Amino acid sequence: MGRNKTYDRANALTKARDLFWAKGYEGTHLQELVEATGMNRFSLYAEFGGKEGLFLEALGNYIDEANSTYDRLLCSEPLGLANIRDYFGDIRFSRDYAGCFLINTLTEKHVVTSEAFKLARRTAKRAQELFLRNLEAAVVSGELSEERDAVALSKLLITIDQGLAIYGIVTPSNRDKSGIVGQLDALLGPSIDAATSPA
Repeated sequence: MGRNKTYDRANALTKARDLFWAKGYEGTHLQELVEATGMNRFSLYAEFGGKEGLFLEALGNYIDEANSTYDRLLCSEPLGLANIRDYFGDIRFSRDYAGCFLINTLTEKHVVTSEAFKLARRTAKRAQELFLRNLEAAVVSGELSEERDAVALSKLLITIDQGLAIYGIVTPSNRDKSGIVGQLDALLGPSIDAATSPA
């Protein structure tokens, strides 16, 4: 007869995700995961396959939420520059901002599993493709000049997006973020509004 579980799997996964998010894969120790999740080591290995398996599931949990945000802000019809404006305007830094779990994972390429790294990279690539779809739609609608290189612009936007995640760790100021995002006017043209919000 199997043992009854003394932990809530979904809650344990959330606790592990938050710990990995704040401390990174390398900086999170197994004992910390045991304490945060309320699971003993045997249960943690039985349920998730150890630290590596738990990290992969935690990352997948975060990516599910990230994809929901991408879909809500970058897949809204009609596609165009307004979606890009709304996406960057939606970014907010809190006082204890720990960056983007996705970007944090990419910067830990040397320690995370190849599966985790590929999952994070694939998700970042999807975000760039969504930027590109909106830029191409903006060209069709006349918001963006046909002379602009939409592919290069999409790569620039994902670079800004990823850079903001790191910038927010150093300077978690929403006022600064709004000033940075406001420069998208110069990059994309006057059709895109500056997203301004107080710190």
